[in-house]
Amino acid sequence: MEDNSRRSFFKRAAAAVGVVAAAGYTKTLISRSAASTDNTCAKYAADVALQEKAVMGNQLVLMTDAEKKKRLDDLLSCHYREIA
Repeated sequence: MEDNSRRSFFKRAAAAVGVVAAAGYTKTLISRSAASTDNTCAKYAADVALQEKAVMGNQLVLMTDAEKKKRLDDLLSCHYREIA
């Protein structure tokens, strides 16, 4: 078999195309992950700011003893229904 045959040429060409495609995919993957990290940090910062704003707007209201007892009774009855 000749080393300069069409078959060996096409094998080398296919290998070269595969290497170039893999390099392009790797470059895309790396740049995409770097961009998503920046995007994730921005989303996280926006989420933290939104949560802080929501917490600042909340106002705590003290419960009366009757409300506490009713809430506790509701929770316990629900719990006992789940067990049964």
